[in-house]
Parts: sequence; C-alpha cells; structure tokens
Amino acid sequence: MPMESLTRNRRLRTWSAKSIVRSTCQFLFLVFASSLFCCSADMVLIRPAGATPSEQHELEIASQFYGLDLRVVTAGEPADQILASIRRSETVAVVIEADALANLDQKAVLRALHRTGGSNVPLLILDITPETNRTVLKAWSGGLVAGVQPLSTAGPFHYLVGSLAGVTDQLTGLEIPAAGDDAFYFAGTNSSRTKAVISLKNGTQLAPVFLEVEVNQQRIFLLCKKDFPASEKPSAENTETAFAEVAPEMIFAKYGAGERGWHALHHDANLTIDDPWLREPYGHLDYNKLLTEMESHNFHTTIAFIPWNYDRSEQEVVALFRDHPERFSICVHGDNHDHKEFDDYESKSLSLQIAALRQSVARMEKFQALTGIPYDKVFVFPHNIGSERILEQLKTYNFDATVNSLSVPMDRTRPASSLFTLRPVTLFFGEFPSIVRYGAVMPKPSSFIAINEFLDNPIFFYGHQDLFANGIGAFDGVADDVNRIEPDTRWRSLGEMAKHLYLVRLRGDANYDVLAFSSSLDLGNTSGRNSVFYIQKPESDSAAIASVSVEGRPVPFELNGGSVHLSVAIPAGESRKVLIRYKNDLDLASVSISKSSPRVYLLRMVSDFRDITLSRYRFGRAVTEYYYKDQMSPMIVIVCVCAIIVLSLCGMYVLVLMMKRKKEIALTHDLCARS
Repeated sequence: MPMESLTRNRRLRTWSAKSIVRSTCQFLFLVFASSLFCCSADMVLIRPAGATPSEQHELEIASQFYGLDLRVVTAGEPADQILASIRRSETVAVVIEADALANLDQKAVLRALHRTGGSNVPLLILDITPETNRTVLKAWSGGLVAGVQPLSTAGPFHYLVGSLAGVTDQLTGLEIPAAGDDAFYFAGTNSSRTKAVISLKNGTQLAPVFLEVEVNQQRIFLLCKKDFPASEKPSAENTETAFAEVAPEMIFAKYGAGERGWHALHHDANLTIDDPWLREPYGHLDYNKLLTEMESHNFHTTIAFIPWNYDRSEQEVVALFRDHPERFSICVHGDNHDHKEFDDYESKSLSLQIAALRQSVARMEKFQALTGIPYDKVFVFPHNIGSERILEQLKTYNFDATVNSLSVPMDRTRPASSLFTLRPVTLFFGEFPSIVRYGAVMPKPSSFIAINEFLDNPIFFYGHQDLFANGIGAFDGVADDVNRIEPDTRWRSLGEMAKHLYLVRLRGDANYDVLAFSSSLDLGNTSGRNSVFYIQKPESDSAAIASVSVEGRPVPFELNGGSVHLSVAIPAGESRKVLIRYKNDLDLASVSISKSSPRVYLLRMVSDFRDITLSRYRFGRAVTEYYYKDQMSPMIVIVCVCAIIVLSLCGMYVLVLMMKRKKEIALTHDLCARS
C-alpha cells in the first residue's frame, strides 16, 4: 500500500477515535448534565421492594431534562432512611409508586414533605390501576379519589390539558394525540375539589388520567398507569410525539423543580426566509410590506443571504435594513448555493467545502463593508445539512450556530433518546450548536408552539419567498399564536438567539449554574440580586481554544471532564458578554471573492428567474414544484431554462415576422384599393 494511503488511513482512524470519544463526552454531558454540578436538586422515587420499574424511564427523561438527580429508594428500606431522603434540602419533588403506598406511613411522609414558609415539596403517586388498594388510595388522596376503572371505549384518544396556574401554563387547553394505550381513568372523583391536569378526550367524552388534589395544604398529583404496546414504545419523531410520551412526568418535574431545574431566562422566536438578496421585490417577498406586517403582528425576519450576492443589493432595501435592525437581520446561507455545495465528499471534497466556507465569510465581510449591515455568524446550509467535519469547521471559524430543518449531520445517525428530540439545539456533533427549525406552514401550529414554549425552547420558523404567494400576511397567524400563547416572547435575529442558547438553574447557595450551548453568550442576571454564574460548556480539545473573555477582557478558566468551566459575577439587572474564541488559519485577505464560475453564474440567474419571474405564474410555480419533487440536476435546469429562453426568443421573432407580413399585406391591399 502506498505511503500516502497509509498516512491517510492513520489520520482517518485517529479522527474516528477522537470523534467517538468526543461524542461519548457530549452524550454524557447532555443526558446526564445534572450529575456534573455539585448543587443539583433531587427527585426522589419510592418503589416497592423487588418490583420491576414501570414508569421509571419516563421519570428519568423528565429529571434529566430539568437537571434533577433521580434518587431511587425502596419501600422496604428503614423508614428513617426514606424520610431522610425526603427531608433533604436538595429534594424538590417526591414520586411514589402506588403499590408502595401501603408500606409507608402517610402522616410521616406528609410531614417530611413540609417546608418552612409553606412551600411544600409536591408529591406524585403514579402507576395507579384498578388493582390498587382503594382504601389506601382514598386515604392518600384525602378521600377525594376512590379508584380507577378501565376505559369502556376504544381510541384513538387525545390528551386535553387542564388549567392549573403555575402547573400547566402554556399547555392550558392543549390537545395532542395520546401516547400508548391509556387503559384506565379516575372514576368517582369529587369534581369540585379535584383538578384534572390531563384528561383523555374521545369526541365529547372526557376521562381524567392525571389529577391534582390538595390535602392539608399539600399538593398531591395522581397518575393512572399508561400501557404501551408490548412490541414498541412511541417513536419520538418530533417534539410533540416525544412530549406526549412523557407529558405528565414533565409537567410534574417542571413544577417541582421550579428555579432549581434547567430553565431559560427568556422566550425567543424567529422567522427566517431563505435565498433572497436585497432587491424589491424578491418574488412574492415585498420588504416594505413585510415590515408593516412585522410591526403590526410583532415578529422578526432574518434573511438567509447567499454570499454570492454580496455586491447586488439595492440601496433602498439596504436603507430599510439599516433603519430597522429590530425587524430585519441577515445570516449566512451557504456560499454559492449550488447543488451539493456541502454534501458527501465524493460530490465535493472536504478541502473544497472548507474553501467554500472561507469564501462565504470573506464575501459576507465584503457585503457588510458595502452595505453597513452587520450579519449574524449563523450558518444555514443550502438544501441539506453538511457533515460533522463541516460543523467542526464552522466552530473553528467562530460561527455561533447552524440552523437547519435537520440538526443531525448527513454522515451521522440520530440519537434514539427522547431528550435529543425535546430540545431544538444539540452539541452532540462537533461540539457545535446545531439547531432544528420548522416550516412556517404547519397543520397545527398551536400545539407545536405551546409545547416548545412550555419546555422553554426557542422557536425557529423558516420559509422561502413563496411563503407569501397568497399574501404578505401569510405568517401573521403563526406570529399571533406565538404571542398569545407566550406574551413575553422576544422576536429576535438568529445571532441574538444564538447568544441566548443557555439554560440556568438555581443552586443551593443562591447562585446559578449555566448550561451553555453557544461559545458566544449574552448572560443576564434577572434574579433581582447580585449572583455568581458558574458556566460549563463541552470542550474536548483545549488546544483549540484561543481565548475566553468577559466583556472583552480575558478571564481565567478551567478545562476538565471534557468541558470548559468559568464563573462570572453579575450584579442584579445587568448582563455580561462571555466569548470563547477558537484558533484558526483564516486569512480573509488571501481569499478570493470573485464570481469566476460560469456554471454558478448561470445557476444563480436561473434561480433568480425562478423566484422573481416564474413564481408569478401558475405554470411557473408548477415547473418549480416539479423540479424539487423530481430532484432535477442543476445542469438540466440550466439547459431547460436556456431552451425555454431560446424558444421564447424564436417565438417572439416569428411573431414579429408574422405581424410585419400582415402589415405588408394590409398595405398592399390598401394600395390596390386606391388604384
């Protein structure tokens, strides 16, 4: 084997080994983040001795999502040890499986849940079935719940979320498809003193499966056992299905954890429109009219700008963007936006893809210099997300994030954990924030919005100029839904949203842990008191870090456990900019921004013709739809469009000749008539 091949194989094996180690560290960080901090809170699960766990998987997901340690004890342990686990100051929620109730001293447990100041630790009793001891259940529920019964009707059912202040919040009134076969419901409850958190709905029939009662100022939640088919669990294909699988546990965990669980300080949202350059109009996108809609319905639009268009902007549109940065912003959309620009290495080598990244940065810097419009270092891949190696390069070149319809690189597989689906951002690939976005047109936006707002997830919408084919107000309804469900939503640029990709959690010492996803943070202290924020972000390669700074000043930091650690003191009501920068060899002066490729030039002209001209006509939109449906190659498109143009010119030429001939005949007839 040639020496060059041996060297290349060694490098590939080395990179593969590093990638495996790095991915393992990232998974442990994201899934078990609660164990990485010394001041985490606890959820205590009390199970019958020797019993097989039933709902423990769902509780693990909920506790991990909110950064809680799930401490499992059995009812067979000494009573003093069980009560001591409940009394610990770190305990913020307690869960008891129904079959363990008979082995516990109810009065002693309720006393252990009591906290001074009246803020008692909430209790969840789960796995309640018709076999659950009715006398014991009635005692633990203060006489309000006598038992459960099997459902007499077949599904499909939907979950209907009730209204409980501070518990259901944005989910109130939400309907989502039920997960699994919920075979039981609470029967014979005192409706005036019990509150349905979740009910099964089938037409007009409502069957409560998740209740809240209050016994001597102690909030107790009761949950019927869920039965999943023996062959499979629900597939977490999207946020809604993943949430439906664990909805009761997530609601309880969030309520119990409060500030002690991971939460965002703000609710953020954005609409991104791919491809347009700054001309008025661009197809169905009229910037001036869109501004009116944004101001009336309170949302923000980012243009995913193709760097190839860096020198084509119209001054009127440039002025509009400069005058309204609160409504308009720019991010990076590929480089040339030609097909397979960031695809498999057989279509385009890694070195050429990295060169395209460099050129995209150089072109955007020139765009900024020409227009005075800053651009966000957020990368939107054209067509499909690139490879993990390209994500690593984005990190090296100090991009803040990538936002796409998929968050999993094309050469990697999707993690099976529901935790991956429940958050839109992941650091699982290349330790770089990869964010999933959603089409601005969706069947039931209210469900999607409510769940993500409840989970403190930022929401990313996207579309193209054809989003506005039926009117410039096409997004108004979605924006109104977001603002109605969460009135405190801040519509921001992708760059600003990237700077707020972090979660905070109150520590036992009244300071805060910070779970950082981005290397550029705008960290605010909304607590009303001076606090120290302990930041942790995954970093497996310490040699790659060029600097860590706060407000532009270098600060000390530690690297251990595959993460970078630093602490920042922030006075009440103030914020601090935290920045991690990486070493790279990017020399913009040496990067050519010329448009030297005839193929790219023709493709861009064809794309403009498609969006600006063809989109006006039904036939043109049909052609575009056919193109995307059948994945025609760009060269075929160029040839077809050129053929259409040639045929059109020929047709016009023939038409001119016919008109000229007709005119000559008419003139001849006129002369004959006169003679």
